Amino acid sequence: MSRVSVVVPSFNHARYLRQCIDSVLAQDHADLEVIVVDDGSTDGSLDIVAGYGARLRLIQQRGGRQARARNLALAVATGDLVAFLDSDDRWLPGRLSSAVAAFDADAGAAVVWGDYRTIDADGRVTGEHRWVDPGRDFARVLIAGNPICNGTATARRRVLDDIGGFDERVPRVCDGAAWYQVAALGHRFVHLASLVLDYREHAGNDSARFAPMTRDRDSALLTAAKAYLERGVIGHDDLPWLRRVLVRQFAFRAASWTQRQISGGDLRAAAYTALGSDAGLRGLAWLRAAKRAAGGSS
Repeated sequence: MSRVSVVVPSFNHARYLRQCIDSVLAQDHADLEVIVVDDGSTDGSLDIVAGYGARLRLIQQRGGRQARARNLALAVATGDLVAFLDSDDRWLPGRLSSAVAAFDADAGAAVVWGDYRTIDADGRVTGEHRWVDPGRDFARVLIAGNPICNGTATARRRVLDDIGGFDERVPRVCDGAAWYQVAALGHRFVHLASLVLDYREHAGNDSARFAPMTRDRDSALLTAAKAYLERGVIGHDDLPWLRRVLVRQFAFRAASWTQRQISGGDLRAAAYTALGSDAGLRGLAWLRAAKRAAGGSS
């Protein structure tokens, strides 16, 4: 049994996988287990994992995507803390020990997360992302624009159990969707003001697949908005603010997606998209119903 379970979903990232795993095994916090969940890689990734022997635990799935991979890992994880790292990213030294120290210092902390650098496909640093606390309730910060990069996050296992694990209906944004639900339960997030991750930007990133990412993000955002209202994280007096938040995010993604389709010459798809995503339309309809139920106007 280990203090920290490290979950690494992997799919055809043989070029980066060794850097990823080595960055975990080089951490100065040694009380850990590493669970790699491979989603049917065909590029030699499995041979790389096999080369580490008993230092890694391998789970294989096919076509289950990241949410399913995380849930499979949780089913066998023994740690009371769970940390996440995608197979094309890498941790910086001290990442785990700083997170564990934060949990030890704060018994009420549910999720600890930090800042990160961006790197290119060859590992060259291209930027830094440091979060500045705006001084607002973090649950509101999350839904207005999630600042947590997945590879910087460590969560208490019991908190992940409280939300039922990761939502497999929104596999591309399952991490953000999970943090929304953790916040809806009133749990606390702790930010580490230090760089703990190299997030790799390359052509194969899931985030580059704009259309499915947009659908997942909008659906997760709508589910979160409902949970926030149902659990009292926000009240009916906050509905005008929530409407502004949802409209801003739905509209931005619809506009960005439309621009891409116009650039690609698909004018019919662009016209459809400009009307708003299905989740966006459902979100605004739900808001109108919520305001009516609260005695407000639409």
